[in-house]
Amino acid sequence: MIVLGINYLSESSVCLIKNNKLIYALSEERLNRKKNWYGIPYLSINKLLRDCKIKISEIDYFATHGLAAINNDVPNIRDFETKIIKINNSNLSKKNKISLIKKINERKMHEKKVTQFRTNKIIKELQKKYKKLKVYDHHKSHAASAYFFSNFKECYSLTIDGWGDNASSKLFYCKGGKIEECRRTSTIDSLGYFYGSITKLLGFTPHKHEGKVLGLAAFSNPEIAYREISKLICFNRKTKNFEGSTEKGIYLPSFDNDRLNYLLKKFSKSEIAAATQKRLEDVVLDYIKSISKKKIDLALAGGVFSNVKLNQKISELSSIKNIYVFPNMGDGGLAVGAAALCLEENKKIKKFKSKDMYLGPLKIEKISSKRERTLKIKKIKISQLKLYDYIGKLLHDNKVIALVNNRMEFGPRALCNRSIICSAEKKEINKELNKKLRRTEFMPFAPVIEKKSYNKYFYRSEKKHVNTYNMTITVKCKKITKNRAPAVVHIDNTARPQVVDINSNKNIFKILKSYKKYSKVPILINTSLNVHEEPIVCDYNDAIRAFKSSRLDFLLLNNCLYTHAD
Repeated sequence: MIVLGINYLSESSVCLIKNNKLIYALSEERLNRKKNWYGIPYLSINKLLRDCKIKISEIDYFATHGLAAINNDVPNIRDFETKIIKINNSNLSKKNKISLIKKINERKMHEKKVTQFRTNKIIKELQKKYKKLKVYDHHKSHAASAYFFSNFKECYSLTIDGWGDNASSKLFYCKGGKIEECRRTSTIDSLGYFYGSITKLLGFTPHKHEGKVLGLAAFSNPEIAYREISKLICFNRKTKNFEGSTEKGIYLPSFDNDRLNYLLKKFSKSEIAAATQKRLEDVVLDYIKSISKKKIDLALAGGVFSNVKLNQKISELSSIKNIYVFPNMGDGGLAVGAAALCLEENKKIKKFKSKDMYLGPLKIEKISSKRERTLKIKKIKISQLKLYDYIGKLLHDNKVIALVNNRMEFGPRALCNRSIICSAEKKEINKELNKKLRRTEFMPFAPVIEKKSYNKYFYRSEKKHVNTYNMTITVKCKKITKNRAPAVVHIDNTARPQVVDINSNKNIFKILKSYKKYSKVPILINTSLNVHEEPIVCDYNDAIRAFKSSRLDFLLLNNCLYTHAD
């Protein structure tokens, strides 16, 4: 059975599952070069068909999300009525009550409008183009992506994001290939909107720069502003729902919320970020503690779980045996989840997991000598036998190298097929590299490390390294890491490592082995290869443009090493 999954929200994407195996997945932004682009991913669909040498007629089903649109569901009226009652019963002035109730009704109309837009425009267009289209619930699609690839026989799957299909979060019980909904939380009191509102308040872009709030959070004591921030949202153990502040209105349909401006007058941006991160962690942990009295496995998806520090806190709970975070945890992963649900519906699914996230285009075009001259790049003449030894020596000499090899990664993390690598032995490299890449100076760089050295440098070893293979979790660093690879240790003594072995990524494994021979350190910096504010590179044209604009020292492309010709 062949299923093509489609996501049309931000991080628009496609995937192909054939004979129970995820064989291809691609985000539209990598082709059109527009970060977080949303809409029907026609470029990606066409490229998938070409790369996989498959015809439309050979596809059994197309699958997407947006069940509320199909069912013509209006936003859950009870949620909005409950919030309005709370506002009317509060001690707020009449003027504030009228203002907030107006905003609540605006939110309701906003959700209805978006739902109808999807019904009348996107879903209908997909139905017209692809006759065998199946449509599934937004959060169930998230849950399916996490559950079916987790390798858990039995687990709970938790989804948390901004909102989708009349919910901001859902909990599912998963066993034997079946996914049953247990709980939902309203779209009004959304943890995603809470974090996004603070992101906007701090001068960053919601849906894009939440990671900057996380990075900034490490620079202050969270307790300084925590009392104020904790008033904004909580988890109600009786209703099993998130509850946002009636007075501060973080549930507004826009991230622009002037009711939060008072925070900037009382606290620094780093203090607000630190308290916000801690509040997110505390609220989510409260929720998870309420799920079961027994120890459980937990599969996670939804944009909130792109927060790697939160994932670390979850993994440390005594009630959690193991966690699995789907590597493309945001809306980009919905294509995979919808396709998996289609297989489940047709009783064709078996327990499977993705071997890795190298699911993008199948090959990179080679560069001719004539093209090299046009691009003003020069190939280093060196045999393949000596190539990795040469690269190891370059890295030991503090050179910065771009890697573009084999299939592109699916998801937000560069996993050394579209990465920049360099030595982590000098802390000063962070400032230099951030300047080259025009990135925010307080953001940490991630390490890539060989698997056999992991326990020597980091705490909380994972038997299967399932989350560290895909960089979906932070871990605590040991003293030796700070001494020998300080550039990958964040100010809070954590790192987000990518663990590799010869089976997961042969090229970077060989590079690490060679570098270790010269430096005695099995760790390198790994950061994404992209032009500032653009998506991660896809083909060699993108790669060379990023290489030249950032003035990196070398480019390893298709196992050929290049430098600048000028």
